[in-house]
Amino acid sequence: MNEERLRLMKPDAVLVNAGRGDSIDADALKTVLREGLLGGVGLDVTDPEPLPPEDELWDVERVIITPHAAGYSGMEGVMERILPILLENLRRYADGLPLMHVVREGIRE
Repeated sequence: MNEERLRLMKPDAVLVNAGRGDSIDADALKTVLREGLLGGVGLDVTDPEPLPPEDELWDVERVIITPHAAGYSGMEGVMERILPILLENLRRYADGLPLMHVVREGIRE
């Protein structure tokens, strides 16, 4: 996704990348976010990865960054531990409550 394509998206669109970090031009993404041209972004991968603590994407309210965990690894017990957290955070989000396990610049809240 280069800047031209990002600018073609609707202003209330939410862009999700769970594939490759370099699928989205990071500088172009920051530009369109600064200009308010996207409703939100969900990033499970970034470019670079890991995203440096000083990167401005950490401070954009309309950006959710997850720890590159979208792909199911098949490790024993992973789904049994992750699913309850996901469901609880979904309930909290719907109820307007703080989410569990929020990470800001590498610090768990």
